[in-house]
Amino acid sequence: MLLILVVLLIGGALYAYATLALKPMATAEKNVQTIVKQQTDLTNLHDLTVDYRDGATYAVLGQTPSGQQKVAIIQGKKGSVQTFNYGNGISKSDLLDKIKSKYQLKKIYSANLSIYQKTLVWEISFEDQDGHLNYVTMDYRTGAVYRTINGI
Repeated sequence: MLLILVVLLIGGALYAYATLALKPMATAEKNVQTIVKQQTDLTNLHDLTVDYRDGATYAVLGQTPSGQQKVAIIQGKKGSVQTFNYGNGISKSDLLDKIKSKYQLKKIYSANLSIYQKTLVWEISFEDQDGHLNYVTMDYRTGAVYRTINGI
């Protein structure tokens, strides 16, 4: 009986911890989707990501009523939405293959859509073989590297 009580208490504590830990992201996701729905005609919103390079930048995929795939970007707390065509650039899987072949890396931490100088980009963070953190900003359409930060 005591064992069951201990298991229930531990399970309840883990559930409460997980719920509290994930609440800020769930709230942000709901807010981003609300703003995108208010300011654009995008529907079927999915695959929300957040990049913290220059404040919080949220990206969410969706489609227009005609079925065109778009990505909506919200930078920081400004609340204004910029949309870009999606599907006419480097896919996430192709991006990861390109990064793996170009850089000697140990682990990829993130690959998120963002904006750099009014252009849709991929922001990639990874650990190299020496254990250093690295960042690459790459043009979504062309794959051109705009900047790299190595060895942090």
